[in-house]
Amino acid sequence: MLRLGLVGCGRLAERGYVPAAELADGVRLAAVADPVAERCERVAPGLPRFASAAELLNAHAADLVVLATPARVHVEDARRASEAAVPTLVEKPPARNAEEAELLAALEPPPWIGFNRRFDDGIVRLRDELQRAARFELRLAMTVRGGSWDPYEVRDPVLLDLGPHLVDLALWLSRRTPERVAANLEEKKASIEIAFPHGIATIWCGIGLRHREYFEVRSNGRRMRHKAGGLRRKNALVASLARQLDAFARAARGCDEPTLATARDGVAVMRVIEAARGA
Repeated sequence: MLRLGLVGCGRLAERGYVPAAELADGVRLAAVADPVAERCERVAPGLPRFASAAELLNAHAADLVVLATPARVHVEDARRASEAAVPTLVEKPPARNAEEAELLAALEPPPWIGFNRRFDDGIVRLRDELQRAARFELRLAMTVRGGSWDPYEVRDPVLLDLGPHLVDLALWLSRRTPERVAANLEEKKASIEIAFPHGIATIWCGIGLRHREYFEVRSNGRRMRHKAGGLRRKNALVASLARQLDAFARAARGCDEPTLATARDGVAVMRVIEAARGA
């Protein structure tokens, strides 16, 4: 097993990455970092803890790291990890904008991006269906309760909170480059329409509603749907994060992991989000 360092001990660490690391086969959680020591002790009692990614890296406490931190520090911390030759997975959103996402992609080696919904079995089946489609229509929706996560540091607008997952799925499922982006944006809800060659994706996300994830593909006269919900410990979120961690570990060893999102995928997502902001 590779030693995993988790930077950022917020709600995603507590409810996602820590239980996911327990399920993953290729990694073991070895160290955590957060500027607030109490958060480290809460999510990973007894493990070595550090105040920052720099301290964790300087201590050589991990073979690979996950940056589950605010987007404003992703470039700086990913650059440190890259200089230390430590494989890195950056949680969504990969950056605050496309320019910063390009900086991540320019690192050598570049990080991977945490678009874990790709590892949901139901999503994979939708992608297999779309592979045979001449024309298609995607409908992707995600909503969460306003206080379901109660983050410590950042309350992103919905476009940067839920939007990156759905935009990435639209690009990954369709395997196509967008031709046009239209959007209607508010602080707590957003709708985006992405036009592709021979297809269209309609995205809707909102904060302040019951948790719901709905994904639908219409193609070849067929309709396939996948639903997910809830934030329980052993739900689809934790399972997909565990699969993502295993893929991350294999990629860190040099294996080809096409499902794992790359830094270039992160750039593509942020370009769509910037197009939505300007629409």
